Amino acid sequence: MGVRRAVELVLRTAAESHNPIFTWGPLIHNPQTVDFLKEQGVGVVESFDEIPENATIVIRSHGIPPEVREKLTELDVNICDATCPRVGNVQGIAKKFAVEGRDVIIVGYREHAEVKGLLGYAGEKGMVVVSLDEVDNLPQLDRPVVIGQTTLNRDCYFAIADAVKKRFPETEIIDTLCESTSQRQQEVVELTEESDAIIVVGGFNSSNTKRLYEIAKSTGIPSFWVETADELSPGDFAGMSSVAVTAGASTPHWIVSRVIERLERFGEKRLPPWEWPWIKDFGYAIIQSNILTGLAAAMLAATAIFLTGKPMPVNALIATGLFVFSMHTIYNLVDWQGLALVDPSKIRFFIGNRKLLSVASISGLIISLPLIWFSGVWPFILMVLGVIVSGVFAFSKKLPRFLTRYSFATWGEIPGAKDIFHTAGWFFAAGIIPVISVKAHFWPSILALGWVAMLSILRASLFSITDLETDRVLGRASFATTIGERGTWNISTAAVALSAAIICTGVSFDLLPNISFFEIVPLVYMFVLLFRLRRSGIRRGTWAELAVDVGYLLGGIVAILLRILT
Repeated sequence: MGVRRAVELVLRTAAESHNPIFTWGPLIHNPQTVDFLKEQGVGVVESFDEIPENATIVIRSHGIPPEVREKLTELDVNICDATCPRVGNVQGIAKKFAVEGRDVIIVGYREHAEVKGLLGYAGEKGMVVVSLDEVDNLPQLDRPVVIGQTTLNRDCYFAIADAVKKRFPETEIIDTLCESTSQRQQEVVELTEESDAIIVVGGFNSSNTKRLYEIAKSTGIPSFWVETADELSPGDFAGMSSVAVTAGASTPHWIVSRVIERLERFGEKRLPPWEWPWIKDFGYAIIQSNILTGLAAAMLAATAIFLTGKPMPVNALIATGLFVFSMHTIYNLVDWQGLALVDPSKIRFFIGNRKLLSVASISGLIISLPLIWFSGVWPFILMVLGVIVSGVFAFSKKLPRFLTRYSFATWGEIPGAKDIFHTAGWFFAAGIIPVISVKAHFWPSILALGWVAMLSILRASLFSITDLETDRVLGRASFATTIGERGTWNISTAAVALSAAIICTGVSFDLLPNISFFEIVPLVYMFVLLFRLRRSGIRRGTWAELAVDVGYLLGGIVAILLRILT
């Protein structure tokens, strides 16, 4: 929690501040995360002379000594405190007992940033021990208090604390260890019981990662400590069938994902065909390039036209797919910071294929316009307007002047703006333009547009939940950040229910073709998906896209098959 909070706080500050931003020492003990922050414009300083005027200084998650904090407040800088709340609590404990005149024994590593901070709060009453041998070297103390570095191994901490109490019977021992760290250490022991080897992923300067590795190694099974996937060699795992992976608290999830992907390649010969890496890579490419997104939009448009009872013009469906593909790709290329957090594998794909995707997205827009021209002047005019509005939203953060009167300076300040525009874009591209293209009757058109509106809201709501953490970090106003995760789940469920009501009402009153009732099939899939995701948790990134868009593909396939058969 402390690590995640610190990274979120720094990225949010970087997005909102126009001043140079620096962390006092590395924010967390993971070089990959520090490098990522540098890409966001967040530097690192370790002396007062390095700090420029009007800078924002972020206090790292491990905390700092009070004398450093006092010096920072004297300078012309803004201070952003990203100290882990649990560390801050231990600092308060050290200060409290030191003020009372009691000796404070800190169990931990002297050179660790957290211990240096605790020692600063304990002042002259503080002393550090790191082993049982050092307990014997302590001077005579009266009623000392024992506290510990939050990421210590629980058994080691209490072994030293008990040794202090044995020497000084009136010693007060306080459990200051991080519970999540202790749980992870216990999980390592459990993993080693059912695995041939274990890999610990994390920075070599991370104390809690080092502890995980020491525990794994003590069990006797082959143990590996790596910072990145490139450090793994297939020869190290020859003859093994089960390898466990764990990670330090400060290890980004995308680093862990890369380790798992590399391990899968080592064991490719033992995997079933559908799990072969090259097949997965092909599937990833289709999803990550937004080809699947464009296809899902085209299928939603096909469903809308099917509900009107009109023939499906292929040019309109292709134009819809190309338009949505292009706009999603352009947005991803512009908003790569958010993509890097929610789906690191996708950002790697985008960075590696930036030029190709840029050309493909522009080409898609260029091709979509003449294609939609064959459906009439109004669909063409609407798509041109859609391209202009989408471009303004993607490339311009500031609102037009006529909207600033509502106290909003940027798009992101409008409550739910991100998902409102997502919904509007899909409704416009997969609903309004295709329905106008076929010149359908009034009520079938209204019901078809209502169907598309509900499914557009559903898609935006589900991705609002998957992107919740990222939207909070970057300060983006989505459904989930505005009304909460529970409220967004309720919107998703209501969207499915209303979609079903539209179909049933249309068929019952002969406003829609009777065969439209078969569009209940994709709704059943969506309902089951919602139930499972809400119960087990929705996965972020690539697989979330696949799971959601399958419903739209299913609806389009049903519509096309029924149109062919009838």
